[in-house]
Amino acid sequence: MQMSLKCLVSTIGVVLLTLGCVQAADAAGAGTTLPDTPDGTVVAVAQNLVDHHPEIVWAALPESYRADINEITSTFAEKMDPEVYDQVMALANRAVEVLQQKKDLILASEAFESAQTDPEEFDSSMTAGIAVAQTLLGSEISTLAGLGAINWQQFLATTGRTLMEQADEIDIEEGEDPMADLETLEVETLEIGDDTAKLRLVTADEEPEEVDMVRVEGRWIPAEMAAKWPEAMASARQRLDEMTPEKVAEMKGQALMGLAMAEGVIEQIAATETVEELDAAIGPMIQAMMGSLNFAGGMEEEDD
Repeated sequence: MQMSLKCLVSTIGVVLLTLGCVQAADAAGAGTTLPDTPDGTVVAVAQNLVDHHPEIVWAALPESYRADINEITSTFAEKMDPEVYDQVMALANRAVEVLQQKKDLILASEAFESAQTDPEEFDSSMTAGIAVAQTLLGSEISTLAGLGAINWQQFLATTGRTLMEQADEIDIEEGEDPMADLETLEVETLEIGDDTAKLRLVTADEEPEEVDMVRVEGRWIPAEMAAKWPEAMASARQRLDEMTPEKVAEMKGQALMGLAMAEGVIEQIAATETVEELDAAIGPMIQAMMGSLNFAGGMEEEDD
């Protein structure tokens, strides 16, 4: 069975999503002393996130969980083809560059108008999104060699905090900003034992929620997280096990061909000078994307 480009992207996504969900490490996190209580831990994590110190999450993770993250990162870097990975990142860099250069044309295009998106909101989100992408693409993960040698602790000390600050610039509808909830978070201990606890979490805009906590290796974490962690790590490792040298070699040609096609589209957009030329270049793509979204929406309604 060949390892397709879709499978490759999925594998990269699993690795990065796993890191994104649990990574939050930097020098401050390594030296952080968390309260030895479940409610104190939750309050400390929430307050540090509000203050743009994501490293607190790393400090709050059990040691074996951190070891899992480091293992998955290094294994992925060892198995992934460096040429494919580096070209993916180079293409992403070029896409961001072109998007920035052609932003005004995109906002004035018929293709954009047909998407029925608010121009000011889109402009603001695009500007903030470009900044976020540039930060990531300028970091250690921009090359496979950099990812393989990465110190997540140091990465989050610099890039992680910058990303949080840049995320503040993205327009988020009222009631959908998780940071706003954390700012008003109040925690009450309902039950507590040696290694288990039940907390009541209250925020200004959400209904109270009860959360079960467990102590793992001296760290208080949500019981749901502890229950799902082994399965999540097993799934990540299974995907990495599928990245045998033979399968990676098989998919390399297909991947490079797909990247070359994507690069051609990006350069076609880069060569446009007028709104008409841009519409001719991206109009079919926008229509295809909107058609796919409408189809997916119809399927979702049927499922509902």
